[in-house]
Amino acid sequence: MTEPLISVHFRLTKLDAMQAYTLKREIEGAYFIKREGSVDDQKADVFVGMVPLKETLFDELNDYVIRQQIKYDDCDIFVEAKNANGDIAVPRVVNKLLKYIDCKLTYALTN
Repeated sequence: MTEPLISVHFRLTKLDAMQAYTLKREIEGAYFIKREGSVDDQKADVFVGMVPLKETLFDELNDYVIRQQIKYDDCDIFVEAKNANGDIAVPRVVNKLLKYIDCKLTYALTN
């Protein structure tokens, strides 16, 4: 039986283009994914920022969220487990971040 591969990211779900590029430039290991806007309702493209959850990045991440005036409702901690059967041990770094930033948790289980 193989061990599950667990990755944890802080996810910013509603960035504009400038915020997305600033995130990538200011926080080590951060990246973003572009979601296409809808032509029907004329919405602009939305970017989803992803920051690997490391304790060394907490201060930078907190500063970024404050500077960019990002709402905590537009963020989550994204825990992804691959090849998972049974219990998933969520890394302690998740609990530590919740002391800095109060946001929701989102889990994805994939095989």
